[in-house]
Amino acid sequence: MERIIGKEESMKKSIRPLVLVCLTGLFLWGALGSVLAQEYTKVRAKIGIQIKSGDQVNQAKARDRLMPRDLIRIYVHPEMSSYVYVVHTDRKSVRLLNMTEQRIQSSTLVLPSSQDSYQVDGQNLVEIFTIICSPTEIKELTTIANTGISIEKWADLEKDLIEKSKIILTQQEEPPFAIAGNVRGVSGPGSGDPFVKQLQISSGKNLLVKKYEFQVKK
Repeated sequence: MERIIGKEESMKKSIRPLVLVCLTGLFLWGALGSVLAQEYTKVRAKIGIQIKSGDQVNQAKARDRLMPRDLIRIYVHPEMSSYVYVVHTDRKSVRLLNMTEQRIQSSTLVLPSSQDSYQVDGQNLVEIFTIICSPTEIKELTTIANTGISIEKWADLEKDLIEKSKIILTQQEEPPFAIAGNVRGVSGPGSGDPFVKQLQISSGKNLLVKKYEFQVKK
């Protein structure tokens, strides 16, 4: 009995330093996670695409189906001042819909405007819209309006931007932010469009990228 008790006491003594090391490691890991979390700026915005098909008006999903003659309207409301870029491609060509960079300051960008819409002509099998919000100018996107970009180069640039914007840490539910300020593309003052208020908040690391890829039904 005495030998057994002696072994148990010895094991307790050997386990204590191990427990201390584990707790220290967990503390340091938590501190490192906190430091890493502070190394980037979280960019948030309410982004959505409105689809009008006949008499029906719906909020688009990231992957949805369109019909010829459907109408599309794009909404972007950043939480803070941001450069907003909206890129469209049909896998044959690439163009920047807001032809120059626009620094949105507490306002909603509506493309083409709150009175107009893009109409699906049915000539393409796919319509892709990539919306980017960034607190700093992205020169590679700015130059698209002037010099253009090939499908291959755009695919590489888009992939790079998406990877850079990914938040690795576990995300909690996003707290709301106020919708205030002007609406670009609206003739009257204010941001009273109820569509904007129902949009969910998206977030990214240092920049925000949201992509919509629509298949067009013939």
